[in-house]
Amino acid sequence: MKKSKLGYLIIAFLLAWSLAQFFFLPAICSAEQMYQITETELTTLEQNSNRLLEISRQSATELETARQQLKISNQALTEGKQRIDDLQKQLTELKAWSKKQEELQQTILKSLPPSAPGVLREIGAKINVDHYVTGISYGVSRRIGSKYIGLRGEYDWQDKQAGLWATYAY
Repeated sequence: MKKSKLGYLIIAFLLAWSLAQFFFLPAICSAEQMYQITETELTTLEQNSNRLLEISRQSATELETARQQLKISNQALTEGKQRIDDLQKQLTELKAWSKKQEELQQTILKSLPPSAPGVLREIGAKINVDHYVTGISYGVSRRIGSKYIGLRGEYDWQDKQAGLWATYAY
């Protein structure tokens, strides 16, 4: 029986100990710890808090300014893109108009008569200082491209000689 009294005693002790832990441990754990700070530490914390608040206000002001500048920049960018599009449209229209003007000019140039005649005729006189006119010449040239090719015949009545020349003018 001694053994059983000791066993009951151990069981009773363990039961009492677990009940004490069950009821008193949560109260001990949930108790808030108390911190004590000095007046100097409190002043330092207040100063640091005030500096942080001021920095936060300045940051918010700078952020708002940056947002406004971004908005203005985006508007300027949009206006710039619109201006570029307008200028590109104008350039395209001017190119088309210029091409039409060139075509019109080419049409007008083709319809105009050539500025140089197609056939040139020339009459010349051979002059000698002592006897005045001593001969005569006559020539005909035809335009080929921008140059003239032709024939010229001449007669010198003082020497009673005739001549024939091939001519090329450029």
